[in-house]
Amino acid sequence: MKFFKKLNEEIKERNIRKWVTIYVSTSLTILGTTQLFSFRYDLPSFIFNSVLITIVSGFFVTLIISWFHGKEGPQRITFIEVVFHSIIVVLFFSTLYIVVSSPTEEINVEIQANSIAVLPFENMSDSKEDEYFSDGVTEDILTNLSKASGLKVISRTSVMKYKNTKKSIREIGKELGAETILEGSVRRAGNRVRITGQLIDAKNDTHIWSQYYDREMKDIFAIQTEIAEKIATALQANLLPLEKKLIETNNTKDVDAYTYYLKGRHFYYNYTEEDNNKAIDLFKKALEIDSNYALAYAGLADAYNQRVGKFGYSEELYDSSLALSKKALRLNPDLPEGYKAIGLTYDNLGKQELALVNYEKAIKLNPNFASAMLNYALIKLDLGNYDDSFYWLRRANTLEPDNVWVIMSIGNVYKYLLCDSLAIRWGKKAVLLDPENAFLQMLVGGFYLYAGKFDEAKTITAQAFAINDKLVLGWFFKSQIEAVLGNYKLSKEYLDNYMKQAHTDNPEYFYAFNLLKLNKKKEAMKILDDEKKEYVEYLRDNPGNASTMDYNALAEIYAILNEKDKAFAAWGKAIQEGWLDIRRNTLYPYFENLRNDPEYQKLLSLMQTKIAYLKATIKKKYPEYEICE
Repeated sequence: MKFFKKLNEEIKERNIRKWVTIYVSTSLTILGTTQLFSFRYDLPSFIFNSVLITIVSGFFVTLIISWFHGKEGPQRITFIEVVFHSIIVVLFFSTLYIVVSSPTEEINVEIQANSIAVLPFENMSDSKEDEYFSDGVTEDILTNLSKASGLKVISRTSVMKYKNTKKSIREIGKELGAETILEGSVRRAGNRVRITGQLIDAKNDTHIWSQYYDREMKDIFAIQTEIAEKIATALQANLLPLEKKLIETNNTKDVDAYTYYLKGRHFYYNYTEEDNNKAIDLFKKALEIDSNYALAYAGLADAYNQRVGKFGYSEELYDSSLALSKKALRLNPDLPEGYKAIGLTYDNLGKQELALVNYEKAIKLNPNFASAMLNYALIKLDLGNYDDSFYWLRRANTLEPDNVWVIMSIGNVYKYLLCDSLAIRWGKKAVLLDPENAFLQMLVGGFYLYAGKFDEAKTITAQAFAINDKLVLGWFFKSQIEAVLGNYKLSKEYLDNYMKQAHTDNPEYFYAFNLLKLNKKKEAMKILDDEKKEYVEYLRDNPGNASTMDYNALAEIYAILNEKDKAFAAWGKAIQEGWLDIRRNTLYPYFENLRNDPEYQKLLSLMQTKIAYLKATIKKKYPEYEICE
């Protein structure tokens, strides 16, 4: 107690509180002014950071000066004071150097011409249960705007994170790459609804258009249509006759059915099993009221797709999803959501050509349908159409700039085109947006592996496990790294861990390869013979549904067994079907028995020629996008 009493007396005697108060007050003014100018003139972030570091350092200098010189009368500069100041100066310049010289990792989103983001409308109703209604109105306006080919409409996925945000319109516009922002509110009371909306130029925060509607609930559809058409006019996006027709089409006239549909969609987007069940029940209730509600059929089809794909229910539900999608399209042949739902079902069933046809129809009817673009692009990627895949992924990226799977998929295209630095750059973008996602970290590790940066691949995989020590596929990836490096014992151990974590006792040919290298030939041959038989039968019975990976896997098995002619035949078939993952065939050790054969070099040369052609095509058709030489 005596110590603190003495300290308090010293503080008073040296006027430290007075010095600190004056300094803090002045510093806050300087910081506020710096922030204002940085925001107004879009100055680099290091300027504000440098000022902040200077002020923090100055605070400690102020404390030292006030302690040594705060008393009345002259005080000499002491050695210990010089030491303290020297330490602060060294720390100041060291920190300043790190901040100024280190590249800042920021997600830069290019502002798109004629682009608009529809922010979640604020729920002004007395009941918080009406939150689904305001979200639904937001999405319906967004969906209507999406049908205008002259606009680039940022997707629901990207805008919903700004619900109840404190960020400014200018900040949101920069983050989303949007020229204009639509914001508004919804109030529902009894049988009446009031909707306000205002369109704002995100660059200078000026109003372009504003309107409010106070009408009966039965007019909700007309309000949403009118808002979309007026915004299109304000942004000088001329609506084509079909687009105008699509915007003005109401899939139901029953407000109760519409309300159940909005609730169902609200729960569908929560992506949990419990909410998936709620969504299904609510879509069914909407259909009980209006049995001709095409959107509700499409919503139910999507919910069944989600139920199988995300929660592991029986694939028999895909039959229901197909039937519901077809019903939706019979009721409304111009329904983008119906084509997307049936496309997703065919996609999940491995019927890629049918999926592509329906995704194309969905995008044609809704030129801003980002999720359909992503699914379409991923099939094109699997088929080796890297130029098409690249284009549609970049389109989807403009509409969903923060979708990490779109960003990672762009990285994948670069990986297959042998643009290693670009692949890693895009992978890092995805991780920057979702740093706690261990799976993303592992995928970036794959980019490093393909680039031949094995230490970096190991490091980032270790980071992934630090985030999630139950990363099942991480064990498989670690095994692949060790197999590439020739550490077959460790590779096998990692595969053992993988099978244990995945609850499977079915070793694949990767495992058998390690066993061969460890002189366990009998055990290895049993696995290889079984695997060969399974792949041969599957490719024979499913020629239309087999992926390029399946053909290449059979080639790898034949190569391990040293059945060269069959290996080359399967590999050639894989290339014919679109297989162009050249690094897998050169980096992984499974083709080591073939590498001195002229046919091996011939097939590699064919793949290299195709990759060079695709890169040249991208460079010519899409010069705005970066591509490596």
